[in-house]
Amino acid sequence: MMKISNFEETGLAKVESWIKDNNIKTLNIDTLKEALKVVNISFIAEGINRVQSTLLCELKDSYVQQSQRYVTMGEESYSLPKLSSADSRQAKELTDRAFKLYEKISELKEGDFKGRPKKEHYKYEIPIEDGRYILPLSAKTNISVAMTGNKLCELFALLYDTRYFKLFEGFRAELIKYLPDVLVKLLEDNHNTNNIKLMELLYKDDMDRISSADNMILLNAFDNLELKVGLGAITSTSAITPSKKLELWGEEATDKAKGLVQRVLGYGHESIAEQARTTFGMMCSMVTYHQQIRHRLPENHREDLTNLILDTKREVVIPPSIKKSAFCQEYLNLVNEFKEFRLYILKEYGEEKALAFILNCDQIKLIISTNVRIDNTMLAERICMNAQWEIRKLSTKKLRVLRELSEILYENSLPSCIHGKCKEGKLTCGKQLEMRKKFLS
Repeated sequence: MMKISNFEETGLAKVESWIKDNNIKTLNIDTLKEALKVVNISFIAEGINRVQSTLLCELKDSYVQQSQRYVTMGEESYSLPKLSSADSRQAKELTDRAFKLYEKISELKEGDFKGRPKKEHYKYEIPIEDGRYILPLSAKTNISVAMTGNKLCELFALLYDTRYFKLFEGFRAELIKYLPDVLVKLLEDNHNTNNIKLMELLYKDDMDRISSADNMILLNAFDNLELKVGLGAITSTSAITPSKKLELWGEEATDKAKGLVQRVLGYGHESIAEQARTTFGMMCSMVTYHQQIRHRLPENHREDLTNLILDTKREVVIPPSIKKSAFCQEYLNLVNEFKEFRLYILKEYGEEKALAFILNCDQIKLIISTNVRIDNTMLAERICMNAQWEIRKLSTKKLRVLRELSEILYENSLPSCIHGKCKEGKLTCGKQLEMRKKFLS
């Protein structure tokens, strides 16, 4: 049973009094957000499933989620939708098999290991981080949430979205207990649902370009990133207008801008790097998708989750450690059984109940918009050898494309060990020379 614990807020009483004192019955969304902007809210959602946590994390608040390395076998480890008796039995049987396979392939050797186990500590050399790829989104988790009050508007839009209304029934009932009734009424009246089908038409051409083979592709970028950032630097540091400066630079504009960018970034003034933007198409497992959205920095548009169920031919991600193991065929057989079962559930019960049978290894397509400063932050973490293998592979692929656009701007999109000391301390991979050779040669 899910519950909300450790709820704390600052500022809601003042907003409640303001609503009552002014006899406010309706309020447009912009005014409501402004009224809640400096309210602070914190709580922990315990026992929700990973369908719910994925949708919540897409709201880009501060969410800290329990690692799946703590998932253990047992009926309290997952939450299945209400189905007929026969379908419930099949759902439970499939889910139990996924959890048993997860436990079996990521079994530890006998011995007392301190800290996080390494690959060689596992009986089949399949780390638990790889084993989790076979788990369904019905797996339970806990998330710690901290947000400003205006984010309640997006949260209520999700909680009252007709596609997920029943999915969040318990969560909604729990949250409402902690909020003023007059505020809940205003929030309930101010939610809209995106037209998913219309959005799919807008992004169809871009989504069609993304595939398992082309899983990180540049969709578009400003024509001259260094000049764009240079114009930002000029705006800040020059007494004359950027257009006049460009006129004075003439044909040397790009080279002049490049020198200026190097100098200003060298001072540590990284805000100018936000002037350069790119848009990529990405395809990844649901494991890596969660890592993408938890950063909260980029703007993402993902395809409809139903596509993962309808596209029965779509490849899944098989971690290399599993691919070369004796468990690979069992893994694939189970994946195919899940695909067949959830398609049946979708047709018989609808999207909401079918989502629980999406697997962590299922691949999702998304479009990502970022600026240089964001990429420098995210890629420096993800290209680290201690990062999860799939996100590291995708990030390295993205960096190579970005560095073709500008080596200067993306010079810092690398782990700390490339230009200095490893920041991982005792957890260092010890491959500093190898990393430097790879990225500096």
